[in-house]
Amino acid sequence: MRLVKLIVSAVVAWFLGLASIAAILYFTNGGADFTVTDLTGFGTLAIAVSGLLMLVLYLPMLYWLKRRRGGVKPRLDFLLLTGLFCNIPLFIFLLALINRKMALGEALGFIATFLIIGSVFGFGFTVAQHERR
Repeated sequence: MRLVKLIVSAVVAWFLGLASIAAILYFTNGGADFTVTDLTGFGTLAIAVSGLLMLVLYLPMLYWLKRRRGGVKPRLDFLLLTGLFCNIPLFIFLLALINRKMALGEALGFIATFLIIGSVFGFGFTVAQHERR
């Protein structure tokens, strides 16, 4: 059952990440140049990279923190771990790409998206690992 909850939390995180990409694309251009191609391109990249991050970085760090703390309380720590701290190398990489491979708005959009995806996945982990007494 925990695996199903983790998969559901990953899907919810991806959905909210795609929603944030769509909102960022719509509002930064005033809705003028918002196309499905833009959403598909940004969304595919965000889902692929965040899927790798979930498997390689988020889950091992979440289980480490759970073992160290002896549980999943307080939930804010798990949310901050995956939303902010685990994404710091990615944020630095995206900021380094500004004016080289991507515009400032694109980089900030990806940063916001990965912040949302990581935070939602960290919260979903605490819900999936919560032990009822």
